[in-house]
Amino acid sequence: MSDRKYWESLLEPGILAVVGAGGKTTVVSKLGAVAVSLERPVVVTTTTKMGSEQVAPWNPYYGDDLTLGETHIEQQLAQGRMGSWFQSVAGHKVLGLDPELLDRVQERHPDWSIIIEADGAKTKWLKAPKPHEPVIPTKTATTIAVVNMQVLGKPLTEDYVHRIEEVQAIMEIPLGDRITPEGVVRLLRHEQGVFQYARGKRIVFCTGCDTVDSTVVDAFLQALQSLSLHKVVLANGYRENCCIQRILTWQ
Repeated sequence: MSDRKYWESLLEPGILAVVGAGGKTTVVSKLGAVAVSLERPVVVTTTTKMGSEQVAPWNPYYGDDLTLGETHIEQQLAQGRMGSWFQSVAGHKVLGLDPELLDRVQERHPDWSIIIEADGAKTKWLKAPKPHEPVIPTKTATTIAVVNMQVLGKPLTEDYVHRIEEVQAIMEIPLGDRITPEGVVRLLRHEQGVFQYARGKRIVFCTGCDTVDSTVVDAFLQALQSLSLHKVVLANGYRENCCIQRILTWQ
């Protein structure tokens, strides 16, 4: 199966929330672009923050007026473009929409794919969420947790990890110890971990698989057996070079 076909298989009408670290914006952007190429109605947004320069080419609507926002999105879709909608611009960031508003949009446009960056990680490769994170709408159909495989084998330090004290507490390893597949799966499994507040089907999306030995990938997949998941995505690369190699249907 081609890379594009793999991305297409992840698309569906409804709300898709992307959480985790080390490739969320990549996944959100790629899904949006593939939807446009397939002439499917798609809206990209966030419930937290995104870089203003990243989203500027999408010609977003800014505001929380439902009617004006819908009108802008419908115009974008009619032109064969991706819809994009944010609350406002604050410096180098755009602020996201309230999850309740996105639930209303989904109710009114059930055929739209609404792809949300629902978490923040300060560009690190691993994180544990704050008590109020991720911000996931009630009507979310699928939650995708991004795991950057480059973090495996790296030391548990702030160079790679956001909210390191919380990650350490969940992984139960000393600061500076090597991050293992089992430790990352513990972070995925824990109720205060990456999937905190997840709704709908759960997918683990692994970026950077080509940066680690295949035995490390196998060990990670083996550790994932203990989780109830819909799919596991294995992708090489990171950011614009991200390319899906395999999608494994789990349970």
